[in-house]
Parts: sequence; structure tokens; C-alpha cells
Amino acid sequence: MFSDELNPQQWEAVRHTEGPVLVVAGAGSGKTRAITYRIVYLIREKQVPPESILAITFTNKAAKEMLDRVYQKLESCETYPWISTFHSFCLKLLRHHIHELGYSNDFVIYDNQDQLSLVKKCMKAANVNEEAFAPRTLLGHIGGFKNDYLFASDLRLDTYSYGHQLKAAEVYPLYQQALRDNNGLDFDDLLMLTVHLLRNHPAIKEYYNNRFRYLLVDEFQDTNVTQYNLVRLLADSHQNVCVVGDEDQSIYRWRGANIENILHFEKDFPNTRVIKLEQNYRSTQNILTAAAAVVKENVARKDKTLWTDNAVGAKIIYYRAEADIGEARAVCERIQQWANEDGLSFNDMAVLYRTNAQSRVVEDQLRQLEMPYQVVGGLKFYERREIKDILAYMRVVLNPADSVSLKRIVNVPVRGIGKSSLEKVEAYCGQHGLSLLEGLRQAESKKIVSTGPGKKIAQFVALMDQLHTIYEERAAAEFLNEILARTGYMAKLEKEKTVENQSRLENLNELYSAVEQFGEDHRDESLREFLDTTALVSDLDHLDDSRGVLPLMTLHTCKGLEFEGVCMIGLENGLLPHASSMSSTEEFEEERRLCYVGITRAKSRLMLTNARRRRIYGNICNYQPSDFLTAIPGEVLEMEMAARGYEARPSYAYGRRLAVALPEPVARVSAENGEYCVGTKVLHPKFGSGVVVNREGNADDLKVVVFFKKAGKKKLAVNHANLIVV
Repeated sequence: MFSDELNPQQWEAVRHTEGPVLVVAGAGSGKTRAITYRIVYLIREKQVPPESILAITFTNKAAKEMLDRVYQKLESCETYPWISTFHSFCLKLLRHHIHELGYSNDFVIYDNQDQLSLVKKCMKAANVNEEAFAPRTLLGHIGGFKNDYLFASDLRLDTYSYGHQLKAAEVYPLYQQALRDNNGLDFDDLLMLTVHLLRNHPAIKEYYNNRFRYLLVDEFQDTNVTQYNLVRLLADSHQNVCVVGDEDQSIYRWRGANIENILHFEKDFPNTRVIKLEQNYRSTQNILTAAAAVVKENVARKDKTLWTDNAVGAKIIYYRAEADIGEARAVCERIQQWANEDGLSFNDMAVLYRTNAQSRVVEDQLRQLEMPYQVVGGLKFYERREIKDILAYMRVVLNPADSVSLKRIVNVPVRGIGKSSLEKVEAYCGQHGLSLLEGLRQAESKKIVSTGPGKKIAQFVALMDQLHTIYEERAAAEFLNEILARTGYMAKLEKEKTVENQSRLENLNELYSAVEQFGEDHRDESLREFLDTTALVSDLDHLDDSRGVLPLMTLHTCKGLEFEGVCMIGLENGLLPHASSMSSTEEFEEERRLCYVGITRAKSRLMLTNARRRRIYGNICNYQPSDFLTAIPGEVLEMEMAARGYEARPSYAYGRRLAVALPEPVARVSAENGEYCVGTKVLHPKFGSGVVVNREGNADDLKVVVFFKKAGKKKLAVNHANLIVV
């Protein structure tokens, strides 16, 4: 039927319909095509009623794409298979059966803000201090418990050390009871309670086993424990379950994905047929060779080798810049070259990076070169909330009449100045012809507001006066540092240990680097000129985009996409692999998978870059080239280095090409100038080999946190630790 439209492995995945099937689908191997044809084959050839087929994936977009493809193949059909996300499927099931668990069928679903309000109430009841334990962080840990299918009654408090996770375990039963009292569920409950229902009500499980005789699950490597339990329960009677995934693309461990699900599938489903889709239809052989070499060093994976009938293709460019600005410039000029000489549209190419903060330097260069771009999956750097907040503080100090910026920050971070108090002050200002700041200055003395808000407003005004004095006396970067510290903005983000807040902290650190760099490059210009450049960003967004718009995105965002040309920046120990992964084998392997995902987004052109020096929050660091680069065979690489003296404006036109397979050793400098940066490998006479994962202080007071393979994390004073840099 479809044998002439599919390769032999895809065809096998389509027609092997009975019993458990694991389709290990490498990047670009046509897995969506295989899934679609499998569904159509079941309906047309096996005469399976469409309503007996359930296909589950992770996003509404993926579900819609799969459904559209099935519609096209089936043309006209009275009924169609159920193609849904995990959460949508569970919601529909619970609407019919949740009364069996003591809930009403008209339960409500609490969104993120509702959940936060509820957990704060439960923390108060449990005497857990919000100042010491961030509510959002506790909520994240509770979600983690649910991802692992752990009810509050399953937790043993004595297994947790003191900290956020222990407090989350203490609050969890109160939070869950509060949800039940309100006939409410959070998003994780949709999955967890569905599994609980099927486990404890055999008749309901039997009904859905009989209804859905064939089960397909896409992106199986991204499932958590609870989702895996759901799959096992739905397939318990017939075992006709086909899961499709690629453990080499499992990159969401931080949000609960458990790679063990795909690795152990054959153990949990005996007699599983394993089918490997290894033919890649996307990339050149050189790109696939590089990707395979990187990921094969992982232990937690199934053996497979991607191959292609495509051309060998151009060699992969490896560019080592003198500094991060030079790296960004070289990338932008390479993209211009691909556009001008090879005829690629800007939207046929992409710039990929590990952290959101890395986009700033690239954005600056793109604006200078008047190249249109879009940050995918996020805001442009100067449009991000935390950046706009801190810039608003600066603007108010420089221009006290700026009421728009003042209203943005008067209660950020939260300091108890409510909307009604602000409205009273604004009304007073309108009556007396005053600026908003002057009205706030008089709020307490003139009794414009009640005593409590008046004192808080007075404290805010005093803070702004202090910042104005600091602005008059200090350099711009020092001024920014004082804003971050005195407002409590940085401390607020540090207290809530979430992935989002970590990204915001990195963005603020990058803002510090931007301000400091501006001061060095424009010594005769002031902070006001810097703020002017940030304000012009939106005006530069309306550039000619007839050649397309260049997408910029993180490696997590790029999964599932493909481009003719890809530039991956920041391949350095500390960025990729990220510093946070260096104390965990599992996390380090996930970083390697991230690198693999990035490489396999490229069809025909790939550029990998890093820099000898990078400005990180006031420190000029010498980063080591990423360990991942050393795995790539020399024959697929073409190495370029910035010629000395051109670091301010490196270019492929200026670079000197070297027939070198691997990165050259990093030239080390003194501790004052950046030695012992995050990612540096060291030897200690007692603890052995380790990696620097954090540093604080400078010069004689420099301290580093090192993760040693045998001894774990140790905080050491550099001047006394006898460390050897390797």
C-alpha cells in the first residue's frame, strides 16, 4: 500500500501493528510521516475502527499537525481517531469519571496564579516563612512530586535534607487538601488523578482498554513517570502500543522528562519489536558525522547511526574568536555571506545558543548591520520584563519627571504600595500640578494616603534619592550594581529557585556586561546615551525584511525545527555544557544531547563558535572550548581563528584558516584577569580532579566552588588551595 512511499524501516513501523513497538527515530528520519501512515494503514488495511485508535503527543500544535495529515490521507471518513495531548485526553476522561475519586465532575482547573495564591495560603497555615522559602519554588517541587507519581502520603520527610524540597513535602498535603476542598485540580493533577483512577477502578481501565485497541505515543523520550504509568495502564490488556522517540533528543529533564522510560521500555513490555529509523532526510553527511560523534559518548542511549543519501556537503566551520563581540560579528557576517553568495533567505538560517542572555551581543551586532531578526520563544533582550524594570529605575533617576517609568517600578519588587494609594497620589498631583515623584514625596507629610502606605512610599522615595546620589558619584556599571542590590530585585529572583528566574538572573548579568562594555567603547558618552540606544531598538525593528527575518533561539526552543544554515554560538565549558550540569553525570549527558539537537537542525551549512574571552558580570573570563568539540572528527571541520588585532571586528574575511581538527589549548591568564572561570578544570592535592562551577570575589579574595568527582562540592580560597589549572 505505502511501501513505495516509505523506506524499509518506516514501512516496517507502519505494518507491524500487533504487540508493543518501539520506534527509535533519529533526527530528521521522518517519524511524523511514519506515525501518520501507521494510523491510516490501521484504518484502511486492517479495518480498525478509527475511534479505536488513540494517538497522544505533547503539544496542541503537534496534535493538530498529526490530525491534519491523517485527514488528508483519509479524505472522507465518518469518524476519526482520537489525536490529543496528554493533558487534553486526561481532562476529558476525568470529566466523565472523577466523581469516583470524590470530586464533582464540574471541577475547576487552577492556573499558575491560582496555584501560587493557594500554596501561599497553605504555607501560612504550616508556618513556613515566605521570606525564607519562595512559594513558587515550593510549587515547583510539588509539581516534581506529581511528575514522579508521588502523593503526599508517599513522601518520607526524613529522606529530605533541610531546604525547599523538605518544606514543599511539608506543604504538599495541605495544598492538595485545599485543592480538593475547592473542587479544584492543577495541571499535574490532570495526569496524576487519571492514573490513580485507572489503577484503582478496574472497570474503568477495562473500558478504555477495550475502547482504544491501538495506542500511539509520540516524543516518548519526553514523558515523565506519571505519563509513562498512564501509557502502561491504557495498553494493559491488548499491548498494542507503539511509542516513537529518540533518547538522543531527550532535553527536558529539568521539567520532569525521564529518559529511563524509553531506555527501559523493552523490559516493561516483553516481546517489544524495536525498529530504528536511521536514514536522515535533512542533513549532509558531514553534519551527521559531527552529531553522531558528539552524542555517542553518552552512556544512557541506544546504539544507532544516522546516515543519509544526501551529499557529503561543506565542512563545518569552527570559528574561535578573540572575544564575544567578535564572535557575534563573525556569525552575522557569515550569515550575510550565506545570504549574498548562496542565496539563502534570512529565515532559512538560525542562530542558536544555550541561554537567553547570549542573544544580547548578537542582537547588538545585527542592529548595527541592519539585519532583521526575531527572538523565537521569547522577547528581544531589551524587551524582557526584568531588563525593562531595571532600565526604568535608571530612567527615573536621570529624569524624575518620567511618570511612566516611575509607575512601572514603584511597587517592583513588591513593597506594599497598592493601586489605590497610587491613584490617590496621582489625583493629588493633578490638582496641584506636580510630577508623580514629587507627589509621592509629599504623600506621607500631606497625609494623601493612610499611615501604612505613606511610610512605604516614603521609603521608596528615600531609595530613589539614594540612587540619584550614587548615580552622580559612580560609574554606570557600579550604579547598575547598586540598583540591583538596593532595590532587592536581584535578591527576589535569587530566592525563587526556578528555571525562569535563573534565566532572568542571567539576563540581568548580561545587562551589566552591556552597560560596562558601553562605558569602555564610548568613554565620552554617558549613561543617558546608553538608555537612548536601548530606546531605539524598537525603531530598528522596522528594517527591510524582504529577504526574511533571522530567527534567534535557545537550543531548547529549536527542537523540531530545521534550517539550511545554523550558527551555534558559545561552545565553551560553562555555557555548553552549562555550568549547572557539571556536578551531575545525568545533566552533563543532557547537555551533550542539547548539542546534538542543535547540530542536527542544520541541513547544509553549520558554523560552531566560541570566544577566548567573554564578559560575564564584570569579569573577563577565559573560557575553555567545549569538551563536545573535541569529539568531532577533524576531517569534517574547517577551523578559523580571529587574527590577533582584529578582535573588535573579526570576520571570515580577516580570519586565517587553519587545517586543525581540534580547538587549541586555552592561553591562561592571572586570576585577576579571569582565571578560574566557570568551567575551568582543576586538580587539588587532596580532592583530585574537579570543575569550577561558581566563583566569587576577585584578586586576593577570590573563592571558587569546585565540584570534585569523589569529594563533591567544595568552596576554596584560591590563594590557599594549591589548585592546578589543567
